[in-house]
Amino acid sequence: MPAAMSARPLDEWANTRTQTFDIAALKGSAIGIHATHYLDLHLNQYVTKEPLLIALGGFPFALQANITRELQALKAAEVTPIFVFDGLDAGKPYPDFSAQTENAKALQQAWDYYDQQQADQVVDAFSGAGSAHPESLYKFLQRILQSEGINFIVAPYAASAQLAYLEKDPHRFIDAVFGPAELFFFDVEKIITKMDTELRHFSWVTKSLCQEEFGRLSNEQFLDLGLLLGSPFLPTFPPFETPGYPGKRVNIREALGMFNSGGRNALTLCSQFEEDQRIHELDYADRFKRAFMTITHHVIMDVDGKVGPLDPENASSDLHELIGQRLPEELYFYISKGIMGSRVPNWLTSGELLLSLPLGAEDTPIYRRLLTEKLPPIRTQALCLLSNSLHRFYQTKVINVRAWYDDKTDKSIHLKDLPSVKDTISSWRIGGKQLPESVQKLQDNSPLLTFCLSALKEQSFVSKSFSPKDAAALTSKQEIVSNVTWRFLQLRGYVDTKHQLTSWGKALESALSSLNPSDNLEEPTFLAIELIRLGILNAKDWFPNISGGPMRGSDEEQQHNLLISRVACFGKIQHKPIGYSGPLSRQLLSFRSLVSTVRATLRDLIEVILATLLLSGEASRDREDWAELGLSLPFIDDNDCGLAIAVRTYLDDLPQEPEPTPQIVRDEVKAKGKEWFQHSHSFSENLDTAFHLWDAVYKATQTAAKEPMVDSKLWDDTNKWLSARR
Repeated sequence: MPAAMSARPLDEWANTRTQTFDIAALKGSAIGIHATHYLDLHLNQYVTKEPLLIALGGFPFALQANITRELQALKAAEVTPIFVFDGLDAGKPYPDFSAQTENAKALQQAWDYYDQQQADQVVDAFSGAGSAHPESLYKFLQRILQSEGINFIVAPYAASAQLAYLEKDPHRFIDAVFGPAELFFFDVEKIITKMDTELRHFSWVTKSLCQEEFGRLSNEQFLDLGLLLGSPFLPTFPPFETPGYPGKRVNIREALGMFNSGGRNALTLCSQFEEDQRIHELDYADRFKRAFMTITHHVIMDVDGKVGPLDPENASSDLHELIGQRLPEELYFYISKGIMGSRVPNWLTSGELLLSLPLGAEDTPIYRRLLTEKLPPIRTQALCLLSNSLHRFYQTKVINVRAWYDDKTDKSIHLKDLPSVKDTISSWRIGGKQLPESVQKLQDNSPLLTFCLSALKEQSFVSKSFSPKDAAALTSKQEIVSNVTWRFLQLRGYVDTKHQLTSWGKALESALSSLNPSDNLEEPTFLAIELIRLGILNAKDWFPNISGGPMRGSDEEQQHNLLISRVACFGKIQHKPIGYSGPLSRQLLSFRSLVSTVRATLRDLIEVILATLLLSGEASRDREDWAELGLSLPFIDDNDCGLAIAVRTYLDDLPQEPEPTPQIVRDEVKAKGKEWFQHSHSFSENLDTAFHLWDAVYKATQTAAKEPMVDSKLWDDTNKWLSARR
């Protein structure tokens, strides 16, 4: 496991004061691992960081192999890891739009180097421009843990508080904790900071040593200083940072001197700097009080599954003001098992929905339109459906929507004004025994989405697919996942209230049925059709003045190349488990961001459908396959733009040939793929995958030719052009 490279000053300082032991000392121990911190280390430590990942999007190519190797080494050392993930946000979110601006500037500089072909600068510039948020990799990591038979839980709120409970509880669920220095805030005495499974040693540091070296700070003084230095609970105290040098590391000794001059009291220090504009803008003193109380009264899930304060005897009476509104115990349980993520519940408990610009995404009119005009109906469905299954308090909530480009946006979602979503889909509760033999055969031989659509072509099945209100609860994983998917397809407009395929449902079914299941193109095809319906997957110039589009051939040929490359954006390049090295495209990365945002929104919706099926008692809760159940739903895998770049590069090279269509010419251009993409698997096979994806999406456009979002002539002309060049 990589050593901590976190930018947080307390972590950096603590990592220089560790003791190192042989990993054999942990034999027979259970180690609680802070999942967010663990992923952050892999994303940012120089040994495992993939510097061009931010310019490609998607998941790191080597991450799964690296994590699997570490987990197997721990197993061989007879160490039992237990991963704990962060859950809901505590209180209302505070968006850090200034940090977003700084990252965007750094990324702009990296792209400038790339466009100027300054190869020696490019890699370092992208590497220093930021990295993916660990939260975007939660399901990815949970899937690895599940396949390796390793337990994990999602904390109700902060993973650090949950880990502190697991270590301090009389049952002693874990013997040691591997995680960030913020664990000291929750009175964890020893923290493992590094665990190197190859060198077979680990390092740890104690809270008492840190307190001693800081001048014998008391527990409360240490918490004050720790918060001021910066953590997930509170940004760094601005006077600790050097003005004009954003990102410059805090000097711990200087910060400690300042803290001592304030009487070793954070609020006294804040009052000394109350004229500082940065303190005023952040409302820092108030945020400090909230952070201090949030840690003091943090909420955890106990051994019996009850959710409450870590220190119930001294809990604050207005805890909901700090943490947010309480959810039903049952929903916390489903979150803890990975049945659903925290995003939609966060919106409900905080009453805030923040629209942010992910790192790598361009702030363009089409991205703003996607988030503010095209996706709100899906988000509203998810919110409404979840609230339908909760207390009336949540059914009448008002959710305020704020966007990164206008922090004072006054848009809101009034849940009490919306009709029930739950009632519209409740007729889907079909047990496995109700499926005709022909439909059962389909289920056994087809991927999930393909099966659910193809089954509805069987009219004998459709007529019997309506379930009465007193229908038996669904029991098997297959039954539950199928009914969740039928409900999802209805909410997305592929199936109507009579359980018949709509025109888009027929188009989607024709596309998915044409696929070879071994190509794993079902989800990419589905997402491509979603973006056609949203009016985004076409050849329009969404990103003017952004580099990386097709450059050769006539305007018409470039338009064809652009559309084919955008379709390839929904797939993933097959690549060796090593960091990417090859051409980049800012334009295709921008389009990939649109795809990724839609995928995440659909994942939110389908998770809510599963959670509400369980909350309403329509599916059996007496089960042990919770993790597997949540991981069986689609839309976990994020897409990169590597496959799109491969397609664009190939199609852009052909016009340099006097005759671009003869087979020998195409083979010669494909042979260059080894030079362009050094670490990818077969270039020709990657192109074949992209073109199979194109075939399926094109088939859908033929079936839905009369739909307003389908430019049939463009798709037909492009397909004809491609057929001579593939």
